[in-house]
Amino acid sequence: MTALILVIAVTLLALFSARIVVNETRVAASDYRTSQAVEAAMAALDEGMAAFNANGATIDPAFAAPTQAQLDTLTANCTATPPTAATTNAQEVGIPSLAAPATLGLYYYANTVAGGDRCGANGEDDAGTIVAMGWSDDCSARRTISACLGSVPIFRDGNGPKQPFITGAGIGVFGNASIINRYTNISIWAGDSSAISGASFATYLRPSYTSVTDYTAAELQDNDPSNNAQLVSNRNSGFGVDVVLGDVSLANLTDNEFFGLFFAQNKQAMKDLAETGGNRLDPGTAPPPNGAEVTSGLYWIGSSADPMGLDGDSGNDRGGSTSIGGNEVYGSVEEPLVLIFNGNLALSGGVEIYGLVYVTGELKVTGTATVYGAVVSENGPNAGGGTLNIVYVPFGGDSGLNEPRVDDSGVIIPGSWRDW
Repeated sequence: MTALILVIAVTLLALFSARIVVNETRVAASDYRTSQAVEAAMAALDEGMAAFNANGATIDPAFAAPTQAQLDTLTANCTATPPTAATTNAQEVGIPSLAAPATLGLYYYANTVAGGDRCGANGEDDAGTIVAMGWSDDCSARRTISACLGSVPIFRDGNGPKQPFITGAGIGVFGNASIINRYTNISIWAGDSSAISGASFATYLRPSYTSVTDYTAAELQDNDPSNNAQLVSNRNSGFGVDVVLGDVSLANLTDNEFFGLFFAQNKQAMKDLAETGGNRLDPGTAPPPNGAEVTSGLYWIGSSADPMGLDGDSGNDRGGSTSIGGNEVYGSVEEPLVLIFNGNLALSGGVEIYGLVYVTGELKVTGTATVYGAVVSENGPNAGGGTLNIVYVPFGGDSGLNEPRVDDSGVIIPGSWRDW
């Protein structure tokens, strides 16, 4: 009897131990597949961030949330290269693993509530939600990760300059300037006093008793002052109410404080941002004009050593001189530029620039250049016998117009990461 009891006990113990081993194997396998799915989702998230940055920190609307039916098909196929094209609306990626087969992942973006955005982008294309999914190698496990997307801001408070021309010095460059400003009431803001010397000098504002909303974007940005504009300042009548001169609060700013009026980051950070995107150019090297693609984003033109001192205000050597001439076009209303010249700038020919031109040294105009946007001269002197035409366009912020896009400026908002 005792022997029988022992045999039964040993048998039960063996069965129980075998069950424990089976359960532990299942747990280990489940944990392994879960880890695979998480790693695949993380890899897809990285892929999505890289694509966001490569697209100028702009969401690609082609990558939208997949439907449940599409996900079911993808899981059944269990491959990043399914037999049918465009299995989902999302971007599918094969994630290499240490041993075949590779795992599957995908990512997509959402910038509207209807599209699945939880980050309050409200349709903006430089913010929103990135969602990444990952599967185990047998597609039995799937994990989803999401995070809020944003980008490193260029302009202070998200808004570009409020005036077409701003300088800490005088406005000698405007001997023959024409400034059309249909958006705000100030055309020139200068730290020093000036006199009008050019016969062709003129500033124009939107007609009295009208508002910005009375006009289309094309009308507001028209370079013909005879259309929807009224003369305010010229050589005969002198400076009008749209010109602010001798502002000591502007003149007394240090270089870095002046720079901080317009940009969200200091000079070193802006230079690094341009360098990261491959847009830091040596003095004398002009940015590439529009070609097959529109030139856009942030450019820093100045030596890598920056002899003026990025965090100081000493020295007259402001990093060399650069000339932009010919009849080239840089940027567009849809894809504006920020050109920061850490040195002198000479504009010649009939060049057209869309965006913000910021010059730390001398600004000289010898041709007939047109800037759709704004010009900021940190210190001057501002000189030349040419004609600089500025049609004020307030890129970014409250204007509803695009802010310059910068490659590699996309970031995941801290604290926004979710895996549920």
